[in-house]
Amino acid sequence: MSQYTMLSALTPQSETASLLVRVGRVWQAINRNNNAVLHTNVVLIDEQENHIMGIVRNNQKEMFKSILSENGVFHISNIKLVPGPKLYRTVDRDLAINFFYKTKIEKKPDTGLIPQYKFELQPFQNVNSLVGDVRSLIDVLGMVSSYGQLEKRSNGAKKIDAVLNNAGNEKVVVTLWEERADEFLAAVADTNKSPLFVVITGLLAKKFSARASLSSTDATRSYFNIDYTPLKNLKHEISNASGTPVDTLPPPTIRHFVTGDEEDIQEISIKSILEAQIPHGKDLLRFFCKAKIIGILDGNGWYYICCSKCARAVKQLEGKYYCAHCVEESSSYTQRYRVVIHVEDASGTTSFTLFNKEAEQLIGIPMQKILTEIEENDNVTQIPAAIRNIVGKVCTFQIKVNKYNITHACEEYAVTRVLESSPLPNSDPHTDSVAALNKKQRTS
Repeated sequence: MSQYTMLSALTPQSETASLLVRVGRVWQAINRNNNAVLHTNVVLIDEQENHIMGIVRNNQKEMFKSILSENGVFHISNIKLVPGPKLYRTVDRDLAINFFYKTKIEKKPDTGLIPQYKFELQPFQNVNSLVGDVRSLIDVLGMVSSYGQLEKRSNGAKKIDAVLNNAGNEKVVVTLWEERADEFLAAVADTNKSPLFVVITGLLAKKFSARASLSSTDATRSYFNIDYTPLKNLKHEISNASGTPVDTLPPPTIRHFVTGDEEDIQEISIKSILEAQIPHGKDLLRFFCKAKIIGILDGNGWYYICCSKCARAVKQLEGKYYCAHCVEESSSYTQRYRVVIHVEDASGTTSFTLFNKEAEQLIGIPMQKILTEIEENDNVTQIPAAIRNIVGKVCTFQIKVNKYNITHACEEYAVTRVLESSPLPNSDPHTDSVAALNKKQRTS
């Protein structure tokens, strides 16, 4: 009989339990209001492949954090069993371990008996149903098929989007923030054009537009091409399904932006945008276009007043604001960017409309800060200098063309994503044929 207690046998009364466990991963929980460390979390794994979360409070951090190295094996005794977190669980278990001043930790030789990894994997088809569910964080595995360029927000935050594929060629988009984005790019650089398989932990499901995606948290870690049975199985399943040997599966490709249906979005010229036609059965088209901002159109101002609930424009009537979408008087409203820019490439010129998030990303200053800094006697209808400073930037825009744009010859195409790019070449980089484009759309 083992001298150690298995994690599955722990109860609130197991304070005298003696554990032999591997430290799976370590991370710090951060208060996003002030960036202070709340506590340090560790995932502990035993030989039966059970796991539990351990919590190191800040007053014990100096004592234990330096000892509990990732992947190390330890004998741990004198612990407190406490209720586990009710939300944002990394381990879906009602109990957690608290380390306190009596806790003893002793490093032990790694005999290979305890598995190196333990994850709570979710299939891709569950992601949509997990949107808004914050009880447990999500772990997924997949082959990285593509990734976008590193993007920066106006607050300085960095992010990168990656698309994962499973054996059934289902896709999910994962957004990695800050150092997790840097770690991803470093891993891609190390692959040397080889296929990249990954397990990503500690994610939350979110929905933007109609698609659900996953986003990183403090608990997120990425494990690339590890020796992990489900990951090895996935390699062979994808290899068998595609008829391609594992070693010759495609490496990740880099794109301007990634979406779940990225292969349907083409990069085209301004001339082709102006001549595009929407095929029967579709409401809109999405394109990428690389262009230079050559001016700001000030006929419609640079912001609009909107409903705080749905962000749609409100109408003023007898001194009150009404939201047609919410069908009620708007008790609270705010201002959001709406900046119409004049853009050009080698094929022509047109106008794009930047709304709040994309405008703030390029301008680099939140809307409310600009309003606050405008002097009381200044004319708020004039385009502020901070906004005019984006003139001259070369960007890759993801835009949408809807039926109104075509039937009303309205050349204010809404921008849904934007990324600053390198300068445009002197010659026209776009060789797409409008006829070929429309033919492809008719047959798609």
